[in-house]
Amino acid sequence: MDNPLPPQVGEALTRFLLEQRRIAPGLVSRAVVTGSAATDDWHDGVSDIDVVFVVTRDPKDDLPALATLHAESTPHIDGVYLTESEIARGPDQVETAPQVVEGVLLSALAGGQLSWATWRELEDGVQGVADGGDVIWTPTSDRHPDTAAQVVARSRDDLIDFWAPVGDSAEAELADRQPGDAVRSETVRWLALGPIRLVETMESGYIVSKTAAARSAAERWPEHAELLDRVVRDRAGERQDFTTADARQAIALLRTCVALADS
Repeated sequence: MDNPLPPQVGEALTRFLLEQRRIAPGLVSRAVVTGSAATDDWHDGVSDIDVVFVVTRDPKDDLPALATLHAESTPHIDGVYLTESEIARGPDQVETAPQVVEGVLLSALAGGQLSWATWRELEDGVQGVADGGDVIWTPTSDRHPDTAAQVVARSRDDLIDFWAPVGDSAEAELADRQPGDAVRSETVRWLALGPIRLVETMESGYIVSKTAAARSAAERWPEHAELLDRVVRDRAGERQDFTTADARQAIALLRTCVALADS
């Protein structure tokens, strides 16, 4: 199939995978693109590229060379290195794995992409295989029977166990702030987009992009549409100014999402 990824992503990954094969021959059997690049939500100059690298052996001896390759990648090509047997076992049975976060390769990181969300993305992604001097792209054929049910249950749990306390903490931090005081855009984006994306997964069983989740939430809760529009534009690189009032509105939306999970 033709490369279905954004052109900049396809070009960057082709260069990366061919060089990866050169410095670690036979290590990676396929590379599955996840995250924003796989959900039509990737923004040049803003987004990283997330990949599951499926390996044929323990990559420990290759990690020093791979660390340099990842550190020098532009945009950052992040991800996790897993064997087919680890993928078959599922994230609950894989305690740690080599993972790359913002260009830094960690040899044994827990959490991160070791989640059912990643396993769900493996089922709907596109994979690349280095072949000769090019990369061949095909749809993934991974299927894991428990994945859909797991991502629904974990999304509900995350909303209740993680995001509800986050809302309490954020509200306490803003208690003495004036409505017009400036707040970091990253904070408002995080509060607004994280919970609504989990609601989409909880209700559909699919991993959707943050932009798609924002569009759906804006239709569902039009009182938050203007804030969500600004959040999406800021995330895409069109920088916006946010205030304490915006952050409090994001917390109100967060609490609406938590209530859905708790109902």
